Amino acid sequence: MGQVPVEGAPLYCLIGNGRLSRHLQHYFDQLQLAYRVWTRSGPPLSQALENCTHVLLLISDDALLDFLHTHPELQKYTVVHFSGSLATPLAWGAHPLMTFSHQLYTCEEYREIHFVIDHRAPAFETLLPGLPNPHHRLDSDLKARYHAECVLSGNFTAMLWSHFFQVMENQLGLPRQAALPYLKRVAANLQSEGNPLTGPLVRGDSATVQRNLQALEGDPYQNVYTSFVQAYQA
Repeated sequence: MGQVPVEGAPLYCLIGNGRLSRHLQHYFDQLQLAYRVWTRSGPPLSQALENCTHVLLLISDDALLDFLHTHPELQKYTVVHFSGSLATPLAWGAHPLMTFSHQLYTCEEYREIHFVIDHRAPAFETLLPGLPNPHHRLDSDLKARYHAECVLSGNFTAMLWSHFFQVMENQLGLPRQAALPYLKRVAANLQSEGNPLTGPLVRGDSATVQRNLQALEGDPYQNVYTSFVQAYQA
C-alpha cells in the first residue's frame, strides 16, 4: 500500500509485483501518490479495486489481453498498460522509454523518463495523474516498429556488451574495469550530434573486417558481426 489517498486525488491499483511494478511503487512513494498492489496470490481483485480511479497493468505482454478479457469490470476505470508493442481498445498504452534494472532509481531519474502514449489516449494528466514526466504520442500502427527499435538499441546492445565483458575476463584475461572507459566514450559519442561510429567499417578496412570474422569462428556472434556489416553497407 502506498500513501493514504487525499480526497479527490487519484488512487492507483497496480496489477502485478514484478520489476516494473516495484520501480513504479518506489516512484509513487517519492511522489506521494496513493496506490494498492494486487497479485493473484492476494485478496480478491474486487477488494483491491475498491475506490480506485486508475488500474495499471504491470504484467507480461502475453498475459495482457487474456487478463483484460477475463476482467471486463476493469472498464469502469482508467486502464493503462505499459507494453511498447501492444495496442488494444480495452486499455490505453503508456510505454516508459527506459530500461529497468534490479536497482531502484532516484526520483530525478524517474522524472526524466519519457512516456510514449497511444495517439488517441486522453491527456497525459488524465491518463497518469500526478506524474510530471515528459511524454509523446505515437500512432498505434507504429508501435510494433517503435518497440522493435527499443529492443535493438537497448536489449541487444546490452547482450553485445555482456558478451564483450565475458570474453575479456574469461578468454583474454583482461579485467572488466579496463573496458569501462571505452563503454563511457561509446555512450558519450552516441549522445553527440556527430557520427558516433569508428573502426574498420568507417575506414573501409575490409582486411580487418575479414580478420575479425575469422577470429570469431565458432562464436555465434560471428553471424551478428556479419549482419552488422551488411546493415552498415545497406
